Amino acid sequence: MDNEDKLAWCEKYGEQVEGEFCINRLHTLGVPGYLNPEKINNKYVHDLFLVLKADLKTVRTPLFKAKDLYGIDPQYAVTFNLKDALRYKNLYPNIVVIFDVKWGEDYCSMTIGGTVYSVNPMHQTYVGFLSDIKNAILAGNSQKITYRNRLSDTSGNAKESYVFDVRKLHLVKDQ
Repeated sequence: MDNEDKLAWCEKYGEQVEGEFCINRLHTLGVPGYLNPEKINNKYVHDLFLVLKADLKTVRTPLFKAKDLYGIDPQYAVTFNLKDALRYKNLYPNIVVIFDVKWGEDYCSMTIGGTVYSVNPMHQTYVGFLSDIKNAILAGNSQKITYRNRLSDTSGNAKESYVFDVRKLHLVKDQ
């Protein structure tokens, strides 16, 4: 195949390898998916639809002191439980984790020790595979929160969480 002949690539070789990938490789990866039916009319449309394992992290409480404690802008500071990281790594190595971050107007400021801390209202959604989250954590120097109130917890709550800047993940744009 001539790498410079896009039409031949899309119409002949592309269709063949996309079909083979869907049938063979996706099955091996354990990722359900199918060819985009729009390919019949538009050879240049995206190739596949995938069904991936995902977990939602609903983030509604800002870490107001994240700048002071971790050097991370509190507008974008989120946590990821160490317990979940280990569990996902063992059970779901290809999981996508969705962080739905929403700071409502009612919860955008807090006074701590006489200092007012605040974030701006926002609603953004970020996603990442475990490797993306690991890189975000490493970029923030692998800082952790230890939950003092959970040290003797026996009901399953995580005792530690990594703190990181969620902007290190992929922002899902509104349509």
